[in-house]
Amino acid sequence: MTRSGARAGGVWVRRIRADDAGVLREVRLAALADAPEAFWRTYDDEVARPAADWEVRARLGASGDADATFLAERDGLVVGSVSAHTPSAARDLRELAAMWVAPAARGSGVSDALVTASLDWARSAGAAGVRLWVVPTNVPARRMYGRHGFVTVGGPEPVTDDPVVKVYVPMLLTLDETAAAADVGYGERAFSPWSPPTSGSD
Repeated sequence: MTRSGARAGGVWVRRIRADDAGVLREVRLAALADAPEAFWRTYDDEVARPAADWEVRARLGASGDADATFLAERDGLVVGSVSAHTPSAARDLRELAAMWVAPAARGSGVSDALVTASLDWARSAGAAGVRLWVVPTNVPARRMYGRHGFVTVGGPEPVTDDPVVKVYVPMLLTLDETAAAADVGYGERAFSPWSPPTSGSD
């Protein structure tokens, strides 16, 4: 377990364990109930998933360089989570998804701690950059990502068949500017179309 530091107000951030399927389901459903517009999947989709699906998600997020899920805990309770995966069209990038902080913990540095843990993992995996999609009207989230170096790289894009609600703005953080500048294909991969991860974390 890694302590998130004073910025997170006593919150601890850790990578999910393979036996955390029940915890993952609980926090995921809490996020969808709280902010359904922020996620690609719906509460009804997720609540109907069998236990085996959650077990697979937990195993995928618990180890390796392709997928990761991090939990933020305070006083023994999970108060936030974020997942990251490897885009199918950009294997040298990582993509943040499913970021959520419980209402009572917002403004206390939890989101910063989760992003920091995700970026540390992406760097250790050798990723060239990290991208994400955020709801255009979620100004606090966009500012928070900006503090970590993410920049907006396009206008609002519908990424589901419900463009009235599910519209997002793409943001990108290049981890190695020198390597990216020397790689003629980096930009094309970085801006490749969004696709939901196979682990279903969005």
